Amino acid sequence: MKNIRWILIIIFTLSAVNTFAQYADDNVTVNDSRKSKDPFKGKNKAQDLDSGKITKISLPDPDINPDEKTAIAINVSGIQIINEVGDSTILGYVQTGMFNKWKPAALANPFTEYLQSYVDQRYHSIYKKEGAQLVIVIQEVRIGERTFSMSERSFLHFKAISFAGDNSGKFTQIGALDTILTKGGMDVTHKHGENIIAALQILLARTPVQSPETYTLSELKEKAAARYNVPALQAKEHADGIYLTFKDFLADKPSVTDIEYENDNNIIRFYHKDSSGNKIYVDKFWGVRKSGALLKQYDYGALIPIEQKQNSIYLTNYLSMSRRNNNAIIWGAAGGGMLGAAIAGTIAAGTMPLVENVPYIKKKAPYATRVDIETGELAL
Repeated sequence: MKNIRWILIIIFTLSAVNTFAQYADDNVTVNDSRKSKDPFKGKNKAQDLDSGKITKISLPDPDINPDEKTAIAINVSGIQIINEVGDSTILGYVQTGMFNKWKPAALANPFTEYLQSYVDQRYHSIYKKEGAQLVIVIQEVRIGERTFSMSERSFLHFKAISFAGDNSGKFTQIGALDTILTKGGMDVTHKHGENIIAALQILLARTPVQSPETYTLSELKEKAAARYNVPALQAKEHADGIYLTFKDFLADKPSVTDIEYENDNNIIRFYHKDSSGNKIYVDKFWGVRKSGALLKQYDYGALIPIEQKQNSIYLTNYLSMSRRNNNAIIWGAAGGGMLGAAIAGTIAAGTMPLVENVPYIKKKAPYATRVDIETGELAL
């Protein structure tokens, strides 16, 4: 998105608000009361994604920049891509159009085939017959965007493991990468493909550190997929209750099962009763499940609806929150131009959870769209 939108926003504010204040899959409008509502009632189930509303992310042409780095740290005879991401149907969310309407995004072609084709085309010229067979297990490829007062920023979370094979069909882990890359600019949606390829190149160029363990191809696939073999992701039915820790959630064993809740001074509080009928409040916990709805606690008692899709845990109402955020910015622009929009954007961002556990990204953190299934933290 080019930031000339701020000039146009002032002109078209009223019509824009009328057009974008509420969407078919939205729970909220710009006039929503801030009073806490029953967290287990209402529409907390995300709709299936409409493929026609997904933005396609293309990888850069591997032949356009022949001087671009294509080095691999070891001699290889070929590279095989293995897809072990939690959910490859979408990569994340991007902003489109004059008013930054949020849309889900996916690779322009099927995930595994697209990455494999790109790698073959880009690196085949440096393959050597006597080299090792390289296997790259992709565990995370997640993208996001965030608009600031004068620019936008793109984010990529990339996580992968590399293995080198020998002539006996055994593979040894030689590298790993778990990082978040960012790029700024006026229109960052087209930069996601560049970030993905840059992260892949970082992994390939790293000096290999060989581990002593060896695996067959099927064994290394099993090793990579092991993080999904937890009761929370595999069970079909789940008991109601409070999960005090993320470990409890993964084990699918609520720490407190006989839960009740009440609205106390506009804050939802959970409790259970002891043998004498006294209320025992539980104010600090990881998450709570009731009547099929799952909520994660965030920021001093706020509750965020989350749900499982494939092997990922998503924020259910992300699109609703982001659209409300945009509405706040539009109103801010109407009241105070660019400065008003910047202030409104800062205030509205406080209603949207951020990824706050990345040490090198503090001032301009990305919005959270899911839960990291290994740490339980909010993630890109």
